[in-house]
Amino acid sequence: MRLRSLLIAALMLGTASSPAHAEERVYTGVTVLDPLTKRRFPDSYIVVRGDSIAAIGRGRVPRRYARSERLDMAGRFAMPGLFDTHSHVTVGPLVMSRVDGKPGAVMQGDERMTRHDALMLLAYGVTTIRDPGGDTARMVAYRDAVAAGRLIGPEAKVAGGVIDHPPFPAKGLVDSVTEARPVATVVRQQVAAGVDYVKLYEGLSADELKAGIDAAHAAGVTTIAHLSDVSWATAAAMGIDSLVHAMPLSPDLLSGEHKAAYLRTKRPGGWDFYRWYEEVDLDDPKIGNMIATLARRRIPVDATLIVFRQAFWGDDRALRDADLAYANPSLVRDWTTSFSFDKGWSADDYRRAKAVWPKVLRFVKMLHEAGVPLTIGTDMNNPFVAPGVSVAREAALHVDAGIPAWDVLQMATVNAARLLKVDDRTGRLRPGMEADILFLAADPSIDIHALTSVVGVVENGRSHLPADLALEARR
Repeated sequence: MRLRSLLIAALMLGTASSPAHAEERVYTGVTVLDPLTKRRFPDSYIVVRGDSIAAIGRGRVPRRYARSERLDMAGRFAMPGLFDTHSHVTVGPLVMSRVDGKPGAVMQGDERMTRHDALMLLAYGVTTIRDPGGDTARMVAYRDAVAAGRLIGPEAKVAGGVIDHPPFPAKGLVDSVTEARPVATVVRQQVAAGVDYVKLYEGLSADELKAGIDAAHAAGVTTIAHLSDVSWATAAAMGIDSLVHAMPLSPDLLSGEHKAAYLRTKRPGGWDFYRWYEEVDLDDPKIGNMIATLARRRIPVDATLIVFRQAFWGDDRALRDADLAYANPSLVRDWTTSFSFDKGWSADDYRRAKAVWPKVLRFVKMLHEAGVPLTIGTDMNNPFVAPGVSVAREAALHVDAGIPAWDVLQMATVNAARLLKVDDRTGRLRPGMEADILFLAADPSIDIHALTSVVGVVENGRSHLPADLALEARR
């Protein structure tokens, strides 16, 4: 294979230069997978000219491409580049510190960590991300650096700092709402800084959530919400644009004694992740009505199952630590010494969490079967969720939930492209679309785990070998 010859960039620390585009390349003998139509096209060729797909066909390559560089991809499978719709690419360790004279924390991400994560995302075929929260200036800078070709990494749509009333300040991660700086003011300031989204967080009251949604829409940006006390149904009625995490933890979605028991035992930390599922009746009309509302209003959800699976099985070190080699070493130290969602859990907590896991998977399947738009998001850079490879893990967990593999591939490509409003130029392999292509050794529509068998990645026309990207990430 000659794919290695196409990696012709010198990736430089912090501001990696972009590989020059070959004038025209033809990938031959490949089976093209189209998640939208759920069809396979064996013995196909893909013509890439500059940053776009010039042609796709089957059988013999037309003579007009005789002078083009050719790469034999026989036995390989090609599909659109993947999306991670919950990828915290600029986030680093959260270190306890004093902020404005008060106890708090500082998020210590830097350009080296961001570069590592961007390259590892590409190494697993992730060509587009939605980053739903971090330091506002660094998020916008990442997006713009990739767009300008100063940094190699997935194209990004970004939010700013999560908008919240935090229990303590978290500089570089949370944009705090105060009496002097209400939520609408924070939203307008983030919009002025250039964000694509604002992320409204669980500490906001219902009134503040509504004010944030209204301010964002008035400024022409869309909203993401991570909620617990305020229910998804309430947020939907307010006009929220998208929701994150398969954890709709509002007590208002519980009935009778179950609500009382949940409130009686509620405490800060990760315990609520399994406690809410212990109390919820997924057949309760409250849940059905909420799901129907999300489906009717076409409000997307990224479930981020992988981050909760890692917490629920936090006592299984082989499973929890399986992907640590792909994560940034500074984050690994943080996860294994100080920050994890299962911190303080007992053996009984793990037992109870694992016992409700089938209910978590069932809830995600219920969303899918009702027609709620789902995308594949990982919550990357939260504990034990490594960049790139976790997209494949997340996809496999959706299949574990009983969702067909083709549907999951749609979530990771065309569904996400629609959510990010870039489906006119990426998310499918078609002439005229951007050349964002993932080459695999096996067919993920048959076995979703094949998403880890990456043999090559093309992003915006630039070709990369996964091993070379991973090597550069570690330098």
